[in-house]
Amino acid sequence: MTEAPRRTVLIVDDDIDFSESLSRLLALENYDVLRADSMASAVQAVSGHDMAVALVDIRLGSGNEGLDILRELRRINPDLMCLMITAYASMDTAIQALQAGAYDYLSKPFHSEDMLSTLDRCFERIQLLNAQKLNEVRMRQKQQMEAIGQLTSGIAHDFNNILAVLLSNLRLLEERMGTAYPQFSELVGEAVTATLTGSELTSRLMNFGARPDDQEQVIDLGEILPDFLVMLQRTLGKQWDARLDMPTQIDSFVGSRGLLETSLLNLALNARDAMQEGGTVTIKARNHHVGLASGDRGKHEIRGRFVAISVADTGAGMSDQVRARALEPLFTTKKRGDGNGLGLTMVDNFARTHGGWIGIESTPGQGTVMTLFLPGRLQA
Repeated sequence: MTEAPRRTVLIVDDDIDFSESLSRLLALENYDVLRADSMASAVQAVSGHDMAVALVDIRLGSGNEGLDILRELRRINPDLMCLMITAYASMDTAIQALQAGAYDYLSKPFHSEDMLSTLDRCFERIQLLNAQKLNEVRMRQKQQMEAIGQLTSGIAHDFNNILAVLLSNLRLLEERMGTAYPQFSELVGEAVTATLTGSELTSRLMNFGARPDDQEQVIDLGEILPDFLVMLQRTLGKQWDARLDMPTQIDSFVGSRGLLETSLLNLALNARDAMQEGGTVTIKARNHHVGLASGDRGKHEIRGRFVAISVADTGAGMSDQVRARALEPLFTTKKRGDGNGLGLTMVDNFARTHGGWIGIESTPGQGTVMTLFLPGRLQA
């Protein structure tokens, strides 16, 4: 049987016997309890611990210092839910407590069942408020993504016109060269392929968030990744080396080849930027099976056959704070003009719309590994 999660409560009371007795009772009910007997100790407890509820005696010291403590605690943590405790219950006392920001109050002496019931209501309300905040955050993210979609659609439309001119000239050059210049024909062919990939990407940007079902095909990773590595090595530059680690047998992937290559290129360029003095970008592909025992992956409650394609660098790595925000739209650690924070968002969107996800492993000073997990299928 799974143990219920513990919840933290602060008791602010200068009656040591009462405070100890109440603390023991709450500990038996699976609460974590902190105690304070003054303004200073209460402020220190709230400032140094993550807590949700405080039980504050309205009469501390020589007067109603509990009300001042309540106001100060609410100033430090506006989400803190406070219950006033009083041995002098009256309408005026209740009004004073509520005006100071108390959620409810208990009159001494009280039955333990009443106190526990009141605490339950507090935590139920906290859960509802947290759910409401989460919905508000999701709504803001949705609105932000819609705005980004409109922006990228307009830019992509103009960029697609530029690519059309570039492709037309490359086709003409390819036709005129024929077989007369074999040393250049491969380069022109790669330029044509890259332009077509760019055109596919701009079409995707113009319909940001939509799944490209009409562009899906069975992709043989064993065939495209070696070719991609050749192109990547030329793109990275002489200071950086590109390596591929892939087994002889690997599952195929159903999706857009152009978007897959664009996503891997995005990750590889981020890896290069993390190694300003040069280094190695390693692409590793492997089959990955999520079984019943490992199927619960937080928000990725999925299982089955996947291919895992990792892009690893030997750069500076990420802090926990940066890693937690890495996939947020418009978040970037690059200087103004060097990045817009949309690259990883696009990669994440590509993975999710194809039924997969992106994983991040990073340690400051030890590099970063970005992994695309995509639904795989056995090779025919």
